[in-house]
Amino acid sequence: METALFPEAPSKGEQARRRLLLAALKKIGEKGYENASVREIAEEAGQNVAAISYYFGNKEKLYAEVLDGIGDFLRGVLGPLAEETRLRLDAGTMDAAAATAALKQILLLMLGRQLEGTEFAKIRLVMMREQAAPSESFEILYEKTLRPLHELFCRLLAKAIDEDPESMVVMLRAHAIFGQVLVFTICRSTILRRLGIEKFDTGHVAMISSILDEHLDRLCGGGPFNKTLS
Repeated sequence: METALFPEAPSKGEQARRRLLLAALKKIGEKGYENASVREIAEEAGQNVAAISYYFGNKEKLYAEVLDGIGDFLRGVLGPLAEETRLRLDAGTMDAAAATAALKQILLLMLGRQLEGTEFAKIRLVMMREQAAPSESFEILYEKTLRPLHELFCRLLAKAIDEDPESMVVMLRAHAIFGQVLVFTICRSTILRRLGIEKFDTGHVAMISSILDEHLDRLCGGGPFNKTLS
């Protein structure tokens, strides 16, 4: 089941508020923060411009809540798996093989959500813009969601390859591994064109997941690392 982005609420006020958040997400994703006007956002939401001031104060605070909502969505997708993984790491009950298996689970979950989930399609452009040119509100997304996820990934990789999770090489390797999933979002149009398809189906997800698993197996158990990088 798809985790909800900006969950719906019964009251008319909260419904209007949600429509503004979704409209801001769409327009800022399409045009960028500076170029998406409050009038365009309000029109997309079917609201008047004054509604933005009423519910959020201003455009900056509206966008901050958009990023906060994206963070809530991502934590909702990964929450149970991430929490269980952290508990096992903290308790010292996870060995290298279990850490590798947990890495595979996280990648598969993120891959499936990105390729099949409609909610990921909504956040894709904003996430890409924030990575290319972080706004002042990027800190909200980074501290509450992206940093904890990256740290967890580093801890798992470090356990799998017997390295220090705070070392630069582990951080870079973790980022490179995670990038194998993200490239199917960032460079989606290229691979769809190369494959001659319009969209990914469950068979494509399974094949990509198998390839990522193979890469992880080779990284985590396929031989010595270049220690000069550490």
